[in-house]
Amino acid sequence: MFTLEAFLAHQKTLQGALEIFPAATLIELPQGIGMIPVDGFFLRDLELYYQGGTKVTHPEFQKFSPSVHPDFERLILGVEKLAQHLSQVGIVAYIEATFTGGYGGHVTMIWRMGNESAKLEMILMKCCDV
Repeated sequence: MFTLEAFLAHQKTLQGALEIFPAATLIELPQGIGMIPVDGFFLRDLELYYQGGTKVTHPEFQKFSPSVHPDFERLILGVEKLAQHLSQVGIVAYIEATFTGGYGGHVTMIWRMGNESAKLEMILMKCCDV
């Protein structure tokens, strides 16, 4: 099983997240792009910061508040608020992808200037059919 939840943007755009959230980790990609994986402790920090509390009982198992968008698993309020904040600097994408046994899907939300600007979705696609 492969699962990925992450922010993607120019590294400069993602700097704000690194300054606020110590659990955020920037992975440098080519051409100045960066990725911040959204994992258990980072999600916990997002809920604490943006909701004034948390429903997280075991961040290592990633049990969190419900998603604010029906097509996403972990687009919780804190993820949405951080994307809105970061998108004041540049375009921000939040991606979720899950594949099991060659099947799966991904969905992406893009923010620009604090607003959702697009949702891209591919569900139940066959990967790597060789």
